[in-house]
Amino acid sequence: MNCYFQGCSQKGVTKEHIPPKAFFPKDEKDQLLTVKSCVAHNNAKSKDDLYVLAQICMNASPSNRAREIFLKKVKPQLEFNNGALRKKLAAGSVQLPDGAVKYPVDTDRLNEFFDALSCGLVFKSCGSALPDNYSIKHMYCSLISDQDPMMNQIETEIEAFYSGKPMDFMEFGKPNTNNERIYTVEVFGIPNFGSSITLVHVFFGKFKVISMLTNVVQNTANKSKHSDAVNGAGV
Repeated sequence: MNCYFQGCSQKGVTKEHIPPKAFFPKDEKDQLLTVKSCVAHNNAKSKDDLYVLAQICMNASPSNRAREIFLKKVKPQLEFNNGALRKKLAAGSVQLPDGAVKYPVDTDRLNEFFDALSCGLVFKSCGSALPDNYSIKHMYCSLISDQDPMMNQIETEIEAFYSGKPMDFMEFGKPNTNNERIYTVEVFGIPNFGSSITLVHVFFGKFKVISMLTNVVQNTANKSKHSDAVNGAGV
């Protein structure tokens, strides 16, 4: 069986946990879903796992079990390797007038993590890797951003639209996450890659991320017309 990751043709010789083992206490193994992975894609995101977990916990605490997981999994690592993780989390922080501290988030690292998680969940749901013609973008509903108010409104409407369960014809598959106090996901999309796919991740009942896997259909007719026009202009 090939690796779970989009576009990878290597054999799946290891197991990738989705979400990672670090997100769950050692005595709660019922949530440890796995997919087949090549060595490269098993190791590629491991450097981001703890950083992403720390950001999720800090933005979800004290809801549900976020504080507990932070103390057990993240805090012991803050001073490891000369405080590398603590420095990454604190880099660029700003003291606000009310005494609170605003911490920036490295969204590139979050994106890489959720790219891999989304690919894994698709593979777990249907037994096939995400086709190459799908693009992946993520919306971080629980993070505060300085983006345009209109974009905030659009994201609010998207979040509201995907706030329930998928309708029958939009049940792409069920990865069977079953530890609701830590992580759940709903997968919206016509089965067999008949449409774009949306995944709604919720960590600790509070931190929500919407992953939009868009089926990019190339307009070959328009491309052909454009090509003819260019060729004609060059005559």
